[in-house]
Amino acid sequence: MDFQFSEEQRLFKETLERLVSDKIEPLLASYPEEPLPRDVCVKIREILLPMGIHTARLPLEHGGSGLGAVGMGIAAETIPYEAFELLMCMEVVAMRICMGGSDLLRSKYLPRIVSGERFSASGTSEPDTGSDPRGVKTKAVLKGDRYILDGTKIWVSAGSVADYLLVVAATGKDAQGKSILTPFLVDVAESPVLTKPLNMMGIRQAQVCEIILEGVSVPKENIFLEAAGHAHRILTGTWLSQRSVEALCSIRLAQKAYAAALQYSLQRQQFGKPIASFQLVQNMLVEMRTLIDCSKLLCYRALSMFDQGRRPDAESSMAKYYSCEAALRVTNLAVQVHGAFGITREFPVEKYYRDARVLSFPDGTIEIQKLIVGRELTGIRAFT
Repeated sequence: MDFQFSEEQRLFKETLERLVSDKIEPLLASYPEEPLPRDVCVKIREILLPMGIHTARLPLEHGGSGLGAVGMGIAAETIPYEAFELLMCMEVVAMRICMGGSDLLRSKYLPRIVSGERFSASGTSEPDTGSDPRGVKTKAVLKGDRYILDGTKIWVSAGSVADYLLVVAATGKDAQGKSILTPFLVDVAESPVLTKPLNMMGIRQAQVCEIILEGVSVPKENIFLEAAGHAHRILTGTWLSQRSVEALCSIRLAQKAYAAALQYSLQRQQFGKPIASFQLVQNMLVEMRTLIDCSKLLCYRALSMFDQGRRPDAESSMAKYYSCEAALRVTNLAVQVHGAFGITREFPVEKYYRDARVLSFPDGTIEIQKLIVGRELTGIRAFT
């Protein structure tokens, strides 16, 4: 068992760290509490595009960079989420086009994402539908040679800047009365949608929004034919590795919080000595570091399995729920180490805490992840 990155992966991470420090963080610093403007998002895309993150898990024959799921995880652990999500959403849509898109979708839209020419995003969740995608209410009705989409999508990462939207809609009902789900690719330039930014407690620079579809007309060839009625197949195909990637976004925050707490504990004086010399403070630091290391091992195990062609159903959900809970615990402890200063904006730990709280939700809540693991362990579904 080798728990070290390869030389190529190590160099990849070092290069990303330099780009983040020299170019990405200065851009983010100019917009501390508001969604990044589109021109800044374009600059971030141009900076990171040569690294191949937006095609990390794509097959080589479709323009994949060869980084794989582990490489995507390294990027998630290194790049601030507000910048990383732009590349991640491009990559996820590209993967889904590869997995379930028609030849026309692959030839017309995939090259524009692979080249970095277009932003993309996915919309599945709705105001009344989150963990149960079969409850989707967005409808797609065929009229002539076009589908008419009506509904609302929420929690759409990169949705405000997306040129292409992968939208899951109901095209009918099955025998049990559940929605038959089908993905569609919406070219926003040809089929405009309404977007509404979401005002969240954390990750406030991210382009997360609500998308309103009112009579949006989409060519019928933009349907994912291979996934018609089986949207769960391509959604699960990306979630299997995406959950560990999202978990590493949380662990990045935990690592930043731990580093800040450690530095503060060595500098802050109480009773004539640094608080790092107090047993209770050391206990908090030890717990923080242990939670971070355990989380990383779980995440990279699942991503490595995905790269090997294995299905990490339980492993990816273990990584997601454990790491998100760990990040919440670590960032909370970091605030505690800082004492009253931890709840002020004079120090960064309050932001890490808010951001970690937000990142526990994407791609399935902590509770849903536990139910998935339970299903894999027992063979019994606690939900359908």
